[in-house]
Amino acid sequence: MNKKQTEVTAAAECKEAGSENILEVKDFSVSFMTYAGEVQAVRGVDFTLRRNEIVSIVGESGSGKSVMTQSLTKLLPSPPAVIKSGSVIYEGQDISKFTFKQMRKIKGSEIAYIFQDPMTSLNPTIKIGAQVMEGILAHRKAIRKEAHARAVELLRNAGIPNPEKRMEQYPHELSGGMRQRVMIAIAIAMQPKLLIADEPTTALDVTIQSQILGTLKDINKATGMSIIFITHDMGIVANMAQRVIVMYGGKIVETGAVREIFKDSQHPYTRSLLAAVPRLDVDTEKPLEYIVGSPPDMLDPPAGCPFAPRCRYSMRICYEQMPHCTQLQQDHKVYCHLMDEGARAEREKFLQEYQPVAAEGERS
Repeated sequence: MNKKQTEVTAAAECKEAGSENILEVKDFSVSFMTYAGEVQAVRGVDFTLRRNEIVSIVGESGSGKSVMTQSLTKLLPSPPAVIKSGSVIYEGQDISKFTFKQMRKIKGSEIAYIFQDPMTSLNPTIKIGAQVMEGILAHRKAIRKEAHARAVELLRNAGIPNPEKRMEQYPHELSGGMRQRVMIAIAIAMQPKLLIADEPTTALDVTIQSQILGTLKDINKATGMSIIFITHDMGIVANMAQRVIVMYGGKIVETGAVREIFKDSQHPYTRSLLAAVPRLDVDTEKPLEYIVGSPPDMLDPPAGCPFAPRCRYSMRICYEQMPHCTQLQQDHKVYCHLMDEGARAEREKFLQEYQPVAAEGERS
């Protein structure tokens, strides 16, 4: 552990607020009311998003990534989804208290969402052009000729060749990559300030993935649009984001700048995720790392750290108490009992056994 890591500030709450933030999420909890009981999908998360920033949210399936982001803009039906606590401060307003009518005004125009599977979002019976034009006609009250010209421009900016022809086609006539580009065009049509992309490159080949990611990064640079990018792929995180949020069991377990997380992560779950990434610069005969066990049952979530049953360094306190936030640097925060003063020996063992992983572009 280097000197800056030993100079940690342990506090019950890590402060992270400022005028540069476009979004501030505080103590946010979401549950699903089911016949089997209350599924506590998201439990007291806190994070911020700055203007012109790209933040990636990572974690295994069932960690609460998509539930959290869809709940921020009330995309989930209620019931069964219920916001149990917290606030979502967007541009100084708590949108978690907004009515359906108030939310409708900012959806698309200020906050846009790209879903994982475009075929479930695009209407198969309506031409591409009409679907891209829909938001323009609804929010800008533009005439059809202006909306048509704007739609063609959007498709071109999203990297779709021959956009005039694509305007007259139906979703099933396009490839998966093209359909996802259409979703990007629809999402940016009203020049929103915030874009949430929920695993938009899933099921696409690596070449198309790279093109989609490049398009989103270009949009971020050209417009200053803030982006929340949800993914399972740590390689995408390294190439896409400035900061990363690691979620597990409905909780945030670590957050920080991408460089810090890849080179100096402090939570066992984060290092387990990184260790499971296939690499070409290590012994190829060595079997891939994997995380033993399964995510917790959110019908009956653990009282302490949700990762404790799968963590080889877990202590008694890990099962009994939720870890507080330890702030290592301005952006690097970790929720783990290994950071406690009484766990120094266990922490040293953990840091010795798990070697850091270089981010893309830093490998020799």
